[in-house]
Amino acid sequence: MARFLVGALAGLVGGLGGGAAWSTAQQSEHVAASCAKKPINTFTPDEYKPFKLISSRYESHDTRRFYFALDNADESFYMPVASCIVVKYTDADGKDVARPYTPISSNSTKGHFELIVKKYPKGKMGNHLFGMQPGDELLVKGPFEKFAYKPNMWKHVGMIAGGTGISPMYQAIRAVLENPKDKTNISLIYANNQRRDILLANELIEMQKIYNNFNMYLTLLEVPHRWLGGIGYVNDAMVTTFMPKPGEKNTKILVCGPPPMLQAICGDKVFEAGKAPQQGPIGGLLKTLGYKEDQVYKY
Repeated sequence: MARFLVGALAGLVGGLGGGAAWSTAQQSEHVAASCAKKPINTFTPDEYKPFKLISSRYESHDTRRFYFALDNADESFYMPVASCIVVKYTDADGKDVARPYTPISSNSTKGHFELIVKKYPKGKMGNHLFGMQPGDELLVKGPFEKFAYKPNMWKHVGMIAGGTGISPMYQAIRAVLENPKDKTNISLIYANNQRRDILLANELIEMQKIYNNFNMYLTLLEVPHRWLGGIGYVNDAMVTTFMPKPGEKNTKILVCGPPPMLQAICGDKVFEAGKAPQQGPIGGLLKTLGYKEDQVYKY
């Protein structure tokens, strides 16, 4: 598969995200640390635990990156790949507000973990988090595993993400690329409205420069001058070019984005009161292209 024009793309999206550049030295350090001893989960699934906000900064015009402290600076962050946490606060009416998020921190990150959160006009949790000050506490429990990932369980993983749906993808991408024994090939289609909405741009571009088993394709609804990526919604040509083929063995396609995107790409999940969301039948574009239910996972 031809790799995306990374150098030109870096120039177009440069300055977004502001994340530290990824390096092979960081990779080796993280892998060595994670292999040194059996990891201990940062969170507990049965009870909420408070974590203090260290700081936050804008990741895009309506999205912030939050840094929460672990119990001590030498503690290593850890949670299984393909899992999320639930955060909670109590509003002014005394009602609990809880939402799931996926930390973007690498396992073995020291002393803190990071969340990327988008603020919606009527979104209670986003508005609460954006109003937090350093030292304020957020209640967190988890991890809650989406599926059990093992290195090399698939030969090729395709990812289709929209907006903040990049968070669980980024978590998985880092886990694969940080592990030199994991030879999984990853192809990412990342869709956004405008260039300013692209999250983790610098980190993703840097990883694509370094790792031959990671390819990324960006698509925008509103494109700037000299844009080299895709134009418009994720379509059949993009999927055919970058994703594993229908029926191809040892492959998986992961999809995460806002509900309308999920519906258009792979069909809705099934929600029933008192039950965990179910995958539901495959639909949308992936069904039209011939993909089967066991080849697709909906976040």
